[in-house]
Amino acid sequence: MHSIALRTWLRRLVRLAISLAAVLTLSFLMLQLIPGDPVRLALGPDATAELVAERRTQLGLDQPILIQYFRYWGGVLTGNLGNSIITGQPVALIVASRIGNTAVLVVVSLVATMTLAIAIGVSVGISTHSGRRPTLRFAFNSLTGLVGALPEFLTAVLLVYVFAVSLRLLPVAGAKGPSSFVLPATAIALGSIATLARIVRSSTAAVLDEDYILVARSKRLPRRRIYLRHALPNLLTAALTLGGLQIGAIVTGTIVAENVFAIPGIGTALVNALTSRDYPVAQILMLIFASAVLVLNVLVDVLLSIVNPRSAIKET
Repeated sequence: MHSIALRTWLRRLVRLAISLAAVLTLSFLMLQLIPGDPVRLALGPDATAELVAERRTQLGLDQPILIQYFRYWGGVLTGNLGNSIITGQPVALIVASRIGNTAVLVVVSLVATMTLAIAIGVSVGISTHSGRRPTLRFAFNSLTGLVGALPEFLTAVLLVYVFAVSLRLLPVAGAKGPSSFVLPATAIALGSIATLARIVRSSTAAVLDEDYILVARSKRLPRRRIYLRHALPNLLTAALTLGGLQIGAIVTGTIVAENVFAIPGIGTALVNALTSRDYPVAQILMLIFASAVLVLNVLVDVLLSIVNPRSAIKET
């Protein structure tokens, strides 16, 4: 059993390594596929030929593409991420000064999504099981459907208007304390909470109709024991599996939230880099976002194997 689980995890780690290598290669090709000279595009038509040549040399773009590729690999692996075309500032410094805010948003949003979606979905699923409380079920489906369909940008604007402008309960912009992250994290997580809660409610209804639950009820076991000991582990397995599908939306959602709420994170840095055509900076930041999605999915697999050890020996 342990050897099977070990082989399974080794395969997952190999797949992660291959995926990360593919993402790194694609991020490198981003700079190569830009039509024209990316340095000239970034510096503008008024930049002198000497300045363009100097920046190309600094970035190593005057080298053969194969050498650039291996230098890019070496730079990423050693933390030497190159320099900005526009400012000449090391990309590593840009990332280091901003990644903390983005990490906070991702972690808070992900934890809020998983905990609230599971709690709400399970509670409503139990309350409406066997056709009970049809009004609650209708209201739940209507509300979660509406919230899940709202674009994240519109959700963020509505939150700003209600809680920052009208009620003045929370700051509207910046990252000056824990309260500054409440609205951005809510804007990121709200749609995922609504979507996942609907799925968890349906899963709860299905689990409560399983034979082992019916047997437990026939033994007149306490409801709390039936729900916590028999139903919840299976619900958590399904919720974590489906929650992993929301990771991409949560990670990329920080880009919108950071720009709406003026959070100095790598999401705002990415938009600024794309706007100013600072492609080496955008290249690395896109690599970070893609790698974060892959790594977080592996961490969800780890958590899933803790909740349900049998899943560790199943190939997914």
